[in-house]
Amino acid sequence: MKLERQFEARNGKLYKISTNEEFLPEKRTVKWSEVEAEAENYNESFLASLRNELKSLEEQGKFVVIDFVADKSCENAGEKTQFVEATKHTARRIKDCASVVGFFVPNDIDKNLFIGELLKKHNHYSFFTTDGWVQIAQ
Repeated sequence: MKLERQFEARNGKLYKISTNEEFLPEKRTVKWSEVEAEAENYNESFLASLRNELKSLEEQGKFVVIDFVADKSCENAGEKTQFVEATKHTARRIKDCASVVGFFVPNDIDKNLFIGELLKKHNHYSFFTTDGWVQIAQ
């Protein structure tokens, strides 16, 4: 199921397309260790629970931005790549949740890599960066 974009980023701000009004979604923090305690060993039970939570928010007409937090070492290039892979895996598990506006881009991760990897399969997402909200056309 491919979701249609419901939000648009302009000049660092986020707007709901249907009303053209500025919009500020709630933040939903997801810890990396909750998703992947060990390399490439994903906690599918947690991800299913997260999906259920997000589907419930969808039914209530609420929207969130996912703040995927590196709560374990993310210093070297390998760890950063693993972090992005875990984020992509999470995005795949919640891909049909219309309540998800997009993701915060962590300051210490290359934003072009992060956004580019997620947009490969999820081009309806918006991303919050140090420059504000952004979207990249695919």
